[in-house]
Amino acid sequence: MALRALARRIQQRWREDDGDASLQMLICFPAALLLILMVVDTCNVYFAKQAATTAAREAVSGARAYGSGTEDGIARADAVFRRVGGTLRGPRVSTAGSNAERVVFTVTAKAPSLIGLNISIIERATGPVERWTSP
Repeated sequence: MALRALARRIQQRWREDDGDASLQMLICFPAALLLILMVVDTCNVYFAKQAATTAAREAVSGARAYGSGTEDGIARADAVFRRVGGTLRGPRVSTAGSNAERVVFTVTAKAPSLIGLNISIIERATGPVERWTSP
């Protein structure tokens, strides 16, 4: 008996709804969708920063070895770009600041975005060049 009374109350409530639930969904759904897309964009930015950092570190690792040059570092950074695919948009590698004793690589790119944000990623890595010295 109590179950029938509960079912009647629910039906009566639905009849009195007059579209309130539809209006609530109309307001809440876009906000929830935007929140989800912002979380996905945050993850994309984090992953893009990690990929740019990896490319810069790989470039330094390739360029600082004995007998290597900045071209070897750029080649290793390009290999990272190919490996990570579309994680970075328009990646560029700069060797500005490098000299005979120290290599500096700066990776600049844009993070992909679902919302249309234009987020630039700039990561830098540096290290000493290996060389022979007399004891």
